[in-house]
Parts: sequence; structure tokens; C-alpha cells
Amino acid sequence: MDQIVRDFITLSENKAMTPAQKKVLQAAIQLFAAQGFAGTSTAAIAQTAGVSQGTIFKYYDNKERLLEVILDLVIDNLLPKYSDDFINAVEKQDQQSFADFMNFVLVNRYDFIVQNGQVLTILFSELMIDDQLVNQIRDLLLPQWPRLTALFEKKAGKTAQLSGDEMVHLLISQLLLLFLQKERLKESEPILKQRLAVIQQLMVRAVGS
Repeated sequence: MDQIVRDFITLSENKAMTPAQKKVLQAAIQLFAAQGFAGTSTAAIAQTAGVSQGTIFKYYDNKERLLEVILDLVIDNLLPKYSDDFINAVEKQDQQSFADFMNFVLVNRYDFIVQNGQVLTILFSELMIDDQLVNQIRDLLLPQWPRLTALFEKKAGKTAQLSGDEMVHLLISQLLLLFLQKERLKESEPILKQRLAVIQQLMVRAVGS
């Protein structure tokens, strides 16, 4: 089960959701990630959750509303916490070299990808077609961006050939490719670990530290 889903369940308990609601949400996350939103029927969600379709419609009206609830809970409640946790962890690092710093960042983000593949698959799929969702994510991350880019500039040192903004953009692009290798191409763990090492080398060479 994804870490986001476990946190999601805890959050749903705080929001006084019924056991049936939680089962439906967990089943929807599993099926939306595996089959896509369009390829998932309410009948399949009901069967996986062990409830009737009527139960789904009672709480969520339709499949579209169910997706909205999942995305809203993740974006509004969980992603802010995860971004804060990541930046706080980066700030605590005291590695002597930029290569060691990048190793920490890459392992940290790879673990996050491994632990949350299903929810990230849903999120990225919707980002490709939903402009409103793109704006939500942008508004969420924008306040943290200067803090994160400043950290990268500090770790890279004054001789760095890239700005903090360029470093973070390059890192994100490489992590997205890594995510696709894992979730869509189903590459093996050894290949993914090799890819991590290549990304580390690429970042170090690009930055010039």
C-alpha cells in the first residue's frame, strides 16, 4: 500500500469517513492507477471494495466526483506536508561534496516514488489533461520554490555553472523519466539503481561542482 494511501486513510479517519467510504477510496486509487480513470468502471470499484454500486453513488454521486475527492485530499492535505518534509530533510544535510548531496536527494526521491507509485500515476495522468489541476499544483509548490532553489545553490557552491532554478528543473526532468521507467516500463530494481547513479553523475557534471 502506498505511503500516501496510508496517510490518506489516517486523514480520512480524522474526517469521520465511514468504513465503506474508505474502502471505496482505496479501491478507486488501486484501479485508477492500474487501469486509468477512463478504463475503470464503478462496478469494478464496487467489486474491489466489496460494496454495492449504490454505496458509491450514495457518497460520491459518480466516478468523476470520486476522483475529485482523491485529488483534493492529496493536494490540499498531503502534498504540502510531503514538500515541507523533503525540504526540511535537505536543509539538515551537511555533506562535504555536491555528489554526496545529490546522492541523498536522489535516494530520498526514489524512495518516495517507490512508496507512492499508484497515487503518483493517477496524479500525473490527470495533470496531462486537467489545466485546473496544473494550476493547483503550481500554486502549492510556488511558495516553496525559492527556498528549494536557494538550498541547491548553497550546496553546489559559488563555482556552480547552473542556477538553483536550473538545477531543480533538471532534477525534476530526470526523476520524471525514472518514474516512467519504474511505473510504465516496469524496469527492474538493479536497472533503476543504475539509472540513479547515472542521474547523479549527470547532475554533478552539469553543475560543475
